[in-house]
Amino acid sequence: MPMTPTSADLKSEISAPSRKSIPWKQTPLTVGTISTAQGLAHLLKAPKGIDLVEVRLDLLLSNGVAPDVIQEALAQRSVPALLTLRTRDEGGSFNWRSRQRVLFFLKFIPFADAVDLELINIPRLKRVLRMVRRSKRDLVISSHSLKRKLTPLRLQRLLTQLRKTRAHVYKIVGLARHRRDLHTLAEPLLTHSHMRLAIMGSGPLATASRLSLPALGSRLLYVHLDEAAAPGQPGHETTFSFSELGPIFSPKGV
Repeated sequence: MPMTPTSADLKSEISAPSRKSIPWKQTPLTVGTISTAQGLAHLLKAPKGIDLVEVRLDLLLSNGVAPDVIQEALAQRSVPALLTLRTRDEGGSFNWRSRQRVLFFLKFIPFADAVDLELINIPRLKRVLRMVRRSKRDLVISSHSLKRKLTPLRLQRLLTQLRKTRAHVYKIVGLARHRRDLHTLAEPLLTHSHMRLAIMGSGPLATASRLSLPALGSRLLYVHLDEAAAPGQPGHETTFSFSELGPIFSPKGV
């Protein structure tokens, strides 16, 4: 594992590009995730059908891509970019100290069009949130429950917490082992459609959730453009035959 990067690792003086508009009213938006050096090429020319490229900054860095190289690719992008910088607790690759992470975030926000922040870390990222607001970048607030399923009560409490911070999209990822877990995750899409929710599952029914929940109004459909950034995340060229759908929606052992 490489050393945790800091803002001091950014050596070059690259001018930030003009901000690109994201069509949030379009449902669902297809988000293509990149996490490798080869994936950066998709910022220059995204595959057909990709509306937004998620730059998984933490994964790019852990794969040995230099911060300056990432910034340069963002500066030359032809497609809107979503900046995501996760800690190890959020499924990322580094254990940043809060101040280190904030300073690193601040260096990259001018090069992105939207920023993804984890709900539980909002209190530690107030300076980042202020810069997002001040620079008029769009905001995605995420909440991940990867090891514990979201019961209807926990989900209702989560929705209440999310509403406390204004955002363009609220993203919820919950453990989905059984069909009833998918039913629970789907419910807010029907009852809280005004919130611009993006909901998906993790675990055995992760892929099933990505195929089914956008049809109920989930705002974002995540695919990877190079390597999967999360279990069950399909590639942007993935196709399924009807015979292959059965095991996806009813995996063995669940």
